Amino acid sequence: MKKSLSTLFLVAVLIALIIGCSKLGSPIGTVENNDPVETASYGPAEDEAGDEPVVSEEEPPVLAPETEEGPLFDIKQTVTASQEEGFDKEIAAGADLDGDGVTDRIVLKTKTNPYYDEVISYVLFVNEEEISYEGSMIDPLFHVVNISSEDPYLEIAVSEEGPSSDFLTVFYRYKDRNLTRLSEIQGFLGKYPGTDTIGDVVLDGNGRITTKTRGAVIQTWFYDDSYLLTDEDQLVQEVKELYPLDTEVTLLKKLKTVPSRESSEEGYVFQIGERAVLAETDNREWVSIRNDKDEVFWFQIRNHSEMIGQEEEGYAYDYFEGLNMAD
Repeated sequence: MKKSLSTLFLVAVLIALIIGCSKLGSPIGTVENNDPVETASYGPAEDEAGDEPVVSEEEPPVLAPETEEGPLFDIKQTVTASQEEGFDKEIAAGADLDGDGVTDRIVLKTKTNPYYDEVISYVLFVNEEEISYEGSMIDPLFHVVNISSEDPYLEIAVSEEGPSSDFLTVFYRYKDRNLTRLSEIQGFLGKYPGTDTIGDVVLDGNGRITTKTRGAVIQTWFYDDSYLLTDEDQLVQEVKELYPLDTEVTLLKKLKTVPSRESSEEGYVFQIGERAVLAETDNREWVSIRNDKDEVFWFQIRNHSEMIGQEEEGYAYDYFEGLNMAD
């Protein structure tokens, strides 16, 4: 009888323990509600007394390459609705931008066009520093990049699609607790939003950036362009003497030429209906043209496509059939 009572007592205790454990709450590591979880702060912040800034001792996250196309880094970005008037969203991340071993807090606060679903401006914050920018079809998911492995800095890059595929990328640097704009270049960095297609901007990690830039004269065309990072924290364009056009055209008007850019003598005269190739340009005022005998001559323009030194006034599209005049 005593043995039976002891057995019943043990069973009752076991049942009580099972019921009690089931009411202890959620497993460790989960959150039952949707309240925001506070995380460690990045960079300088005021202490409780509001005196000197207190720098976070948190180690910077290890940055892994985002793609094989160049030194872009895969960083965790948090996107939230902005509680600040004038902004729609806030995109936040952390990275050691100035190489001091402390994580800097990066926040991009965006404003959306009220009539279209596109970001038209933003304010970029790094710790307490800020820079504003206005554009069109901005991609708010910025990149952290390493333009040059020869210095301790990482840069922030923000790209936009522009009003008519007029792609632009702006590079920012945080140095000596100052946030500055390094340069604005044509082309898109990384994947275009919603696609797996990668833009034209490529970094080699040694201070050189290559891209595609729209030509400034005669038609819509693009050329291979490049920039170098200098010791003065500037991205300087590598300007070429001539850029290839390689555009086949048919003459719509008689065209007078000169043998070279340095000559004032009359060269070959192209006739209406004659086929030719616009070969090269200095991207300012001179264009070379090749006839069917592979002879090369030059003519001059101004204000993008206004013809100079011809018998009739007009623009390039008045003289040549076959130009690309896409906007």
